[in-house]
Amino acid sequence: MSELDVLLETAGKRGYLWHMFRVDGHGPEVLAGVLQHEGCADVFVLSGIGNAHAYRVPTCMDTDVFAPTRVFWWYCATPVWTLRAVLTLRAPGELGALIQAPAGLGVPGDRMPVRIRRRT
Repeated sequence: MSELDVLLETAGKRGYLWHMFRVDGHGPEVLAGVLQHEGCADVFVLSGIGNAHAYRVPTCMDTDVFAPTRVFWWYCATPVWTLRAVLTLRAPGELGALIQAPAGLGVPGDRMPVRIRRRT
């Protein structure tokens, strides 16, 4: 098992719900994990072998966690470093200030869902 595999398994054990997307008719190409908290969600997006980003997004009834416009926190690096970062976030308490989400956060394209899986 690679370190990425171990971190993905750890995230699943912590309650991340995994979504697989394709951005066109030839996917899956994007793996996204969402951990819901009260009032926000932590999102991890793996969009390629060396590309990943994560963010903490506020949630309400009409929130699309895969297309954030404002976030409390974000990080972009290799998949291993990004998973390490999101897994070390403290549980939300006082969330702090919202900032404008940088371009490119979220799941790109038409986001045709492939599968949703919760670890049992």
